[in-house]
Amino acid sequence: FLNRRGFSTSLLCSNCGEARNCPNCSVTLTFHRNPAVAGRLSCHLCGHTAAVPKKCPACGHDALIYYGYGTEKVESTVAQIFPKAVVRRMDADSMTRKEAYRETLRNFRTGKIDILVGTQMIAKGLHFPNVTLVGIINADLALHLPDFRAGERTFQLLTQVAGRAGRGETPGEVFVQTYTPFSPSIQFARHHDFAGYFQQELEFRERCDFPPFKHAILITVRSAHEGRAKLSAETLKRRLKEALSKEFILGDATPAPLEKLQGQFRFHILVRGESIMRLSRLVRETLDKLPFPEDVTVTVDVDPYQLL
Repeated sequence: FLNRRGFSTSLLCSNCGEARNCPNCSVTLTFHRNPAVAGRLSCHLCGHTAAVPKKCPACGHDALIYYGYGTEKVESTVAQIFPKAVVRRMDADSMTRKEAYRETLRNFRTGKIDILVGTQMIAKGLHFPNVTLVGIINADLALHLPDFRAGERTFQLLTQVAGRAGRGETPGEVFVQTYTPFSPSIQFARHHDFAGYFQQELEFRERCDFPPFKHAILITVRSAHEGRAKLSAETLKRRLKEALSKEFILGDATPAPLEKLQGQFRFHILVRGESIMRLSRLVRETLDKLPFPEDVTVTVDVDPYQLL
């Protein structure tokens, strides 16, 4: 299991360190080998594709290297290690045909496929009594994202994936590759300790004034012009500071963790408080009084599921 598509996660110049980035989003382009975009670089957020350059566009050097790995590379490597095994991949790139998903699951269930490599598509809801070994690569991939639910999602995903092993009469084993083995999310998942994780997560949320102890509203200000998005967000933050009493926690207007998405620059303002009704009303009243430029869009997400 690896929750990352593609063959290599980025293309780097070993001479100047320049990476090939998406022109529309704040991410590097992923190299794919699969037939749909074979030999091309692709953005998983906006769909932009580009040919692999022969030389670095920044310095003209030809020392380009592929960095990182995704499910395509894992599939290729596993097939080399186990040449006699039938290895298949299950992710958004390989499951493009209507019947591909059911066909792959059927073949794996009946033993026609020996090793299945995949993303979260294989994480839950599947019952394979013959699976006795699960390998989880880069388990902390999403653990350090700037989101208070990052630990919860990591714990959830690990327990779901690990649950695919040993569902029959034969006990199963799970191997986890991680750079942070002593993280609470990984340790509690290792011991299948749901109650323990729940308790420590509640303590963390209470200390930091996050849900469920405080409600949250995430305001996103976006525009194709970075300066206008930033100015609008800073103006809104000042007005909110004037409108909100000290019982509410008002964050700064900061670039979103994913600052640029589909050609739009994004700035976040996070507001927290106990009374979601009062907080929502004050935010709405403040927004109604502000004239934003036509190319600036403001969205309000009450108790957001993610902060990216």
